[in-house]
Amino acid sequence: MTKMTKLLAILVLTIAVSVPAMAGPPSSCATIQRGSITDTAGNPISTGYDQWGYNYQAMLYNGLYGNFSRPAQLVTEGDNLSMKWNDAWLSNKDCDNDGKLDRHYGFASYKGSGAWLTNHMTGSYEVDGKTYHWSYFVKIVAAPADAVNVGGVWQTAGGVEIGPVIWGEFAIIQEVENDQGAGVNGVQYKSPASPGLGSYKH
Repeated sequence: MTKMTKLLAILVLTIAVSVPAMAGPPSSCATIQRGSITDTAGNPISTGYDQWGYNYQAMLYNGLYGNFSRPAQLVTEGDNLSMKWNDAWLSNKDCDNDGKLDRHYGFASYKGSGAWLTNHMTGSYEVDGKTYHWSYFVKIVAAPADAVNVGGVWQTAGGVEIGPVIWGEFAIIQEVENDQGAGVNGVQYKSPASPGLGSYKH
């Protein structure tokens, strides 16, 4: 499975534990600590790390890649995955009172919400009896509200490249890859507009 295929699969989890939040400013938000927020299977979401490696309160995932989709049978070996995200990507609150974690709260879609996600994957493989180690790190942001998709690349309203389109409303703004066996090392892509996660709010 390629790294890009893995990235595409990760989006499924966001959909599994949340629904779009489009309401106005919250008057009262439910918290994970309250115990009223559940996943789509109806299971309460709790604080701290769960059995798969998610900490929804801290907006983190640290575990095996094979467990990111929260399978019924836990994976016990394979590539490692760490994810971090912000409140706009997947909140740790329920402010629209639907019993689910909010995503892009106050926005009709992710675009313009300032949402971001990072993925850091590590693993190893063997070739002719020799073990090689690899790592891949990527920053992904929601495109600004006035960004334009030009041939599969998001650009600012002023025509500056933000990064390649991924998942429709998102852009890759930085990729760092190291692979001993392939001779790959260092930054593979850096957004000309900015590699900063907080640079694309609205």
